[in-house]
This record gives sequence, C-alpha cells and structure tokens, in this order.
Amino acid sequence: MGVTRRAVLLGGAGLAAAVGVGGALTPRGRRLLGWTGPDGVVPDVPPVPVRPGPWGAWMGTTGPVVLVLHGRGGSVRWWQDLGLPRFLHGAPLRCAVLDGGEDYWVDLVPPVPFDAALGVSMGGFGVLDIASRRPLEAVAAISPAVFPSWEDAQRVAGFASPEVWEAHEPLRHADRIRSPTGIWCGREDPFHEAARDLARAVGAEGSFEHGGHDDGYWRRVLPEALRFIGSRL
Repeated sequence: MGVTRRAVLLGGAGLAAAVGVGGALTPRGRRLLGWTGPDGVVPDVPPVPVRPGPWGAWMGTTGPVVLVLHGRGGSVRWWQDLGLPRFLHGAPLRCAVLDGGEDYWVDLVPPVPFDAALGVSMGGFGVLDIASRRPLEAVAAISPAVFPSWEDAQRVAGFASPEVWEAHEPLRHADRIRSPTGIWCGREDPFHEAARDLARAVGAEGSFEHGGHDDGYWRRVLPEALRFIGSRL
C-alpha cells in the first residue's frame, strides 16, 4: 500500500529522529513509512482440523507433537486468525497450541511430552526458555521478545521481579540452548538486535530480512519455521 499524505503527516513528528546520518532511513523510519517488506499470505487451502481439549489430550496417539505458544495478549484463536491451520495443510505435524496470559510463560512447566516448540514474540521467549531447560528435536522462535537488560524488560511489565526475568531470559542462558534452533526476526522489529545476538550465541538458523513485529511478517516466515521443525522430526 502506498504512503498517503495523511500517513506521512501523522508520522512527521518523529520523522527527523527516524532518519540517520546522510539521510538513510533508520529501522524506526521504515516502520513509520510501512517499508518493512511484503506481507505474508495465508494459503488458500483447507485448514487442518482444530480439536479443543485439555492439556495433554494428545497423549496415547502416535507421531511428533509441536508445542505452540502465542504472543502477549494472544490466544489459541490468534493462531487460527494468523492462519496456522492452513499453513499446516499437508504437513506431517501435530501442534498443541496453548492459551496463556501476560506473564511471558515463566510459570509454564509442561507436564507431558512434546518433541519441538514454536513461538511468536512472547511465545518465542517462552520456547527458547523451555529449550534452555530441556532438550528438543527443534525450537523455532519468530520475533522473540528477548531483552538484554532488566531496564528493557521492565517496559513490557511482563515480569514480577528482576529475579524472575533473570531466571528465564534466554539471552542470559544461551549456553544452555543446545537443541537445533531457528530464529526469525525482521530488521525493523524493536527486538531485532537482541534476537540477532541470541541467534549468534546459539548458532541458530533462520533469517533477519526486512520486517516488522506484526502479522504480515509472521505470516511471511511461518512456512519457513514450520519447514525447519518438520525437517527435524
């Protein structure tokens, strides 16, 4: 979509700060103008079945299970709206999607087996935290909301104390993440630098092309994240 006069005027107050030395746009400037790459498209295929049930309802069935965690303020429905059931069409994967809250999944201790994990934003933080505590066949984090300092973490108000953040922050425990890891984060995402630092620390695959912290980017890279997981199960 083109930039309208109204959009430019609304973003104008912060535009000077969004232009770097020599007139080059900063990531913030690209976000203001919507220059973050193409939006992903949900495939026009039938969705896989969605079966509500209690945690662990898949116990006793065969085949690998992927734990799926949403971002802050999300839900199982959020994943449906993102298009996950359609992206899974034809894929030999079963996903256990959890409903969570606002607490960065720090109280999540999965009591039943699963083989891999996928998360977006806060969910990316959650699956990386889990991967630092137990081995997985694969872990895929999209736009993981990780924080290099407590001061940064405080801004999202998702942690009860510095000690809780310190105990769960993947950047603080990168040496314990030894599972095959994929990390995707857009260059215009506020978490880009921290996510890239973590990717280097754990030797992650993935990509860091243009993209924001939004559904359009997540739909674009979700197929790659699912392929990453599927190739290891």
